[in-house]
Amino acid sequence: MRFSVTRVLLILALLSPPAWAACPPRPADVSPPPAERQQVDLERELDAPWQAGGAIVLYCDAEGRPQAGRSSHPPRDAAEEQARRAEHWALARKLNMAKKGEAHPRGLPLAQPQRELLQRFAMADAGAVWLREVADDSLRLFNKGYLDYDRALWARSVKAGRMPPLSRLLTGKLTDKGLFAGDAQVFKFSGYAGPGAMAHPGAIGLGDGGLRCQFPASNELVDPHAILSHEFGHTRYGDPASGGSLLGEARTVERYENPVRVRNGFEARSVYFERVNQGALEAKKDSLVERLLRLERQRGISVQDLSSVERYHCDCSGPLPIILDCEVRERPAGEDASVPAYEHDCKLNWKPEPAPLR
Repeated sequence: MRFSVTRVLLILALLSPPAWAACPPRPADVSPPPAERQQVDLERELDAPWQAGGAIVLYCDAEGRPQAGRSSHPPRDAAEEQARRAEHWALARKLNMAKKGEAHPRGLPLAQPQRELLQRFAMADAGAVWLREVADDSLRLFNKGYLDYDRALWARSVKAGRMPPLSRLLTGKLTDKGLFAGDAQVFKFSGYAGPGAMAHPGAIGLGDGGLRCQFPASNELVDPHAILSHEFGHTRYGDPASGGSLLGEARTVERYENPVRVRNGFEARSVYFERVNQGALEAKKDSLVERLLRLERQRGISVQDLSSVERYHCDCSGPLPIILDCEVRERPAGEDASVPAYEHDCKLNWKPEPAPLR
């Protein structure tokens, strides 16, 4: 039996896999992030079996443009959970690292030790919660058409039927639409000149002066991840109204710092302390907040007025601590116990302080 060339080509086409895969619609088990972000309940999130959220999935809208959502499936194992955290960190590196002047007028690019600290945080449990929220903001921006992407890579991926990671697809730039949109607010990490860490609703800054290992007022050891979580508590993902007052700081310590300290094996920080639900739980005896309220009642000082309160040092043993940071290690056997560990173990003190003038 003889076959024509046309018939042979037709049979081969039917037997061969398609050269062009269809642009995939949104899978049934994938949803875009909620339109409105919710305030993070960190204690609840840390009690959950996984923190990074569903895997990010790319799909096509009706016009064939890429969109992003999250799968509803939990990770199979710890390795898959870590892969999801790593994708969030890759997105943050692509989109959320501020260039000079982006986060505030004196904003600086992050130094390598600062980026390494943020990466360690992103791969840990509390950091996975916060970086998930940052990534969800990126998904919202992307789905609105505010984030530029590699169109050639997208076309190749659709043709092959294999979607790339979102972090690889994005260019890290806003589209023209995003540049002129009033709601295209990209969260930023940046450096600044000085010690410690600080935050406002749309950014976290790390000082280029390095970070110490203990709070000066209390000598309590500092957990660096808890400090970053504290700063996230002042951003739009936590309670942005909490900054600028000692009562707000006290709430932030309890809600966003101490859960991380306890999880990481540190004692709960006692310099700031107040229960948020005052109807159910009382502040600890002689806590900083209790002393502040006593000052307000007895001396007529407004707790909201930081300058007035600082003048009395909050009626405690020393000045208010700056938020500082460090990395603590166990003292090796045989090491000289007379030398305080924090004098040589603070690996994040990357810019030593100048010697005092005599």
